This record gives sequence, structure tokens and C-alpha cells, in this order.
Amino acid sequence: MSLISQIHHIATATNDLDAMVAFYADVFELQPHPGFPKETPIGRIAFYAINGVEMQIVEAPVEQAPTDTPAILLQKGLRLDHFTVSVDSQESFDTIKARLIERGASDGTMTPFGDALLLPYTDPDGHRMEVIFQPS
Repeated sequence: MSLISQIHHIATATNDLDAMVAFYADVFELQPHPGFPKETPIGRIAFYAINGVEMQIVEAPVEQAPTDTPAILLQKGLRLDHFTVSVDSQESFDTIKARLIERGASDGTMTPFGDALLLPYTDPDGHRMEVIFQPS
């Protein structure tokens, strides 16, 4: 049995928070928490709640990030490698796929991942991310 109960949050850094907020709203219908985006000591930030897991996007160009920031990724001059979002229906998967293709964020090529379908996409900062759907 794992000592970990769940993932609390994922965080990524961006040079253009407005572009990222628009991307996640347009493609995934995600809206940041009320009052976000907002200014913080480490830069502008947007928080999202996704079924109990927080996604945080911080606008802080790596080359300008303070070395004493509490943001671990920024301390090390790193971004996020990738994360994968899961959808529960074929309809949602198809809608997201069409929106990603329309934006030029994916060519629509899917990869089998066990019994699931994995759709890679590229966000506005060039991060390669994925959408996964497990058909019943």
C-alpha cells in the first residue's frame, strides 16, 4: 500500500499566462479559481481545480526567476516535462481532439497505451502534454 494518498498539485511555468489560460479554457473548458490569475511574489499565477488535484501555472520566465523562490521548478531553471489529463467519455475525448487539431496543437495521431488511447498535444509554450481516454 502506498504512503501517498493522491497528487495534490502539478505546477508549470510559462512566459505567457494569458495564452495558457485561454488555451485551457478553449480546449478543455477549464476556468481558473475565482480571483485568478493574480499577482504573487513569484509572478502572475492561475490555479485550477481538476477533480481534487490542483494545476498551477506560473508566469515567470526562467531567465528572470529569483533564485530564492519557493517554486522548485523555477529555482532549478526547469519547466515541467509533461502531464496527462484523463477524460471519462468518448464524446469529451473527441471534442478535445477536434479543438487541439483546430488550434494546431495536435495532428490527431493517437498512440495505444494499454487499453487506453493517448493523444499528445503541444501547449502554447511548446510543452508536450497528453490526453488519455480508457474506452469501456
